[in-house]
Amino acid sequence: MMETDKMSTASSVGTAERRPLLQALVIERRILFGCTCFVGLCTFLWIAAVCTEKWVHIEGGSGIYLHTGRYFMWSDTGVWEMCRYVFQPNKTLTVKDAPQNTTGMAGNIVTRCTNYLAQPPMDNGRPIDPAYDVNIANYVRTMISFGIISLFVMAMGCGFSAYTFHNPRYMFKRLAAGIHFISTSCTFVVVQVMMSSVDHMKKNVRFIYPERAYHYYNISFFLAWFVVLVNLFAAASFLWYSRKRKGDKAATDELAMADEPTIIGR
Repeated sequence: MMETDKMSTASSVGTAERRPLLQALVIERRILFGCTCFVGLCTFLWIAAVCTEKWVHIEGGSGIYLHTGRYFMWSDTGVWEMCRYVFQPNKTLTVKDAPQNTTGMAGNIVTRCTNYLAQPPMDNGRPIDPAYDVNIANYVRTMISFGIISLFVMAMGCGFSAYTFHNPRYMFKRLAAGIHFISTSCTFVVVQVMMSSVDHMKKNVRFIYPERAYHYYNISFFLAWFVVLVNLFAAASFLWYSRKRKGDKAATDELAMADEPTIIGR
């Protein structure tokens, strides 16, 4: 059986003296409530970002000739899948007679998607799909792992943030701040690994990122950055407002009692 002994040092200062503290408390509650709502929203934004292929767009302009006889037009890359759009000429072209681009040529745009989580078909120990790269597959596994972890941590952080309004004790705010910082770190890792994978494609995988092509980051990438910044702001806000406020430093007697030392014994 546990007995809790709380000793309050809350002072009975007047309402006029506590009015500035009450105003500051209202601002604090609004900021923390806004952070909690935005973190909850970011949980769904993170799901949308991870499940879409609009992270990186690689542009090939009017077509870049590939050794397969097709022309690379553009590609959209997501966390685990990349879809390439290539131009398939109506006639077979060799390297010598292939034009520089697809201007004036007859053919069709063909979509080729590569899922880096699935085991690719092999031929003599090598993937049949020339777009499948082992290093990129490793990047994808890292992003998926941290993406799933960050999703659960964000949901848990939203729950702990909401609990701080029920129990205003400073230790719960610090716990919420720590959880938000962990989700910030996990989502930031996903963003950084995506940037590293694009750099690897540009330097080493010419079939995916041919010469003369260029890339830019798309809507899902910026959604991910938004999630990172919101979680970082939430972590900083909960940490800032987790200071102890006892006695006449507290806006109400209830808050003063909540931050009093608690002795737990048998």
